[in-house]
Amino acid sequence: MDYINQLIDASIRGTLIGITLFFWGCGIIAVWKWVFGLAKKFFKWLCPNLFKKKEEAEAENM
Repeated sequence: MDYINQLIDASIRGTLIGITLFFWGCGIIAVWKWVFGLAKKFFKWLCPNLFKKKEEAEAENM
């Protein structure tokens, strides 16, 4: 009976660790996505002529 109790305890612990790691991973991905978007906007503000040709080409294709 003790073996079954240990097995159930380990499976619950593993599930909780997995869920926690999943949410931490989603949070880290969201933060990095926000940081990269902020950096992209900053570079567009810093060098607007660098991205102008690419934006005009995308506007013509639509």
